[in-house]
Amino acid sequence: MDNWTSVPEMLRSVRLSVLKIAGVLILLAIVGQDFASAFGFAIGAALSLWQFGRLANSVGKSVQMSKEAAQVYAATSYVVRYLTLAALLALVYFSKGINFYAAILGVLLVKIVIVGRAVGQAVREGGSAYLRQLAGRRGQKGGDS
Repeated sequence: MDNWTSVPEMLRSVRLSVLKIAGVLILLAIVGQDFASAFGFAIGAALSLWQFGRLANSVGKSVQMSKEAAQVYAATSYVVRYLTLAALLALVYFSKGINFYAAILGVLLVKIVIVGRAVGQAVREGGSAYLRQLAGRRGQKGGDS
């Protein structure tokens, strides 16, 4: 895992990680001859990456606007992203050749990658020592009663 020093570096890193994970999931589904899941992973990952790109563009444009214009733009962008996601997931749900649950997992890949990186970074930066310290305090409180 790496530390992100710029937004373009972070975007590239997250996209690459999502593509790697999605590729492995799709390959495993194809090897298992579960083509519906392979399509679901592919569609979900594509939707996830599309949403992530739109979010990055939205934030970049919002920062350059006045406060009022940015609020309207951000809200509109949010609604458009999630209505598009809902419509496409509804299509996947009613399609017989695409695994809906695999598509949902694909949609969550960007979030999984970002949270995984954050947890990894917290552990590397001493988070595990902090958690051990908290666990020790909790054990002491339980022993005093």
